[in-house]
Amino acid sequence: MSKQTRLQTLCLSFVLPVVCSQSRAFAQSESESAPNAGSASVSEEESGTSASSQDDEAQREDRATEGIEDDSGRRRLSDRIKAVQRKVFMKKGRVEIFPQFALDLNDPFYQHLIVGGSVAYHIADSFGIEARGGFAFASIKQGALRFVRQETDSLIKNPPEFKYHADIDALWAPIYGKISLFGDSILHFDTYITAGPGVFGTDAGLNPAANVGIGQRYFITEWLTARFEIRDYMFLDSRNTSSDLQNLLVFGFSVSGFFPTAFEYEYQ
Repeated sequence: MSKQTRLQTLCLSFVLPVVCSQSRAFAQSESESAPNAGSASVSEEESGTSASSQDDEAQREDRATEGIEDDSGRRRLSDRIKAVQRKVFMKKGRVEIFPQFALDLNDPFYQHLIVGGSVAYHIADSFGIEARGGFAFASIKQGALRFVRQETDSLIKNPPEFKYHADIDALWAPIYGKISLFGDSILHFDTYITAGPGVFGTDAGLNPAANVGIGQRYFITEWLTARFEIRDYMFLDSRNTSSDLQNLLVFGFSVSGFFPTAFEYEYQ
């Protein structure tokens, strides 16, 4: 055997064991990683299945919620939480009767003290029709009239002087609320707007008129309320062969009673 052949044989004897050992190590690592890969794929499948089931459940809940909303769509507004959870006073189907006392605020010649009365029927809790009337039982001359007549020795011809009024009005109460009194008690109230046609009598005769106003009721018991309001009466005053549009601003206060005195609560 030549020297070159022996050298090749020697090299092969060193290289082959190394290659074989590397092959065995690689095969062993492949066999160990195969179960881990299988378990990883199983975990991925399980997580995918879990996520899918959660999505399905969420979709079912959404569909169920939509179904409930669709079925109760007409009640959704009334099911909301309200600022006033339960009204302590209901006006629907009841008659309101009250005497009224008032005084005017803007007449430059006379201060009128007015007494009157009203009856109203409430078609709904926030809407009613009212018939009312009043007359001036006392008139006090204002300083302007005394000054003109006495200090300047002048005479005003027929200054308009209120005598009586009668009108039919619509009442709308869009606001219902409550306030705390001294931190110990709760007082419920509503705010209403009113307007309507009528007649207005002065010393010159009967005149067509209209009025607008705003007021508040404070509910004392199930049938008793305190009422405050401001009304502006506008009327066409005809005198001395001429006509003039006048207005009289009136502040009124009263205690009103509702009948029947008891009511059945109805959720609004």
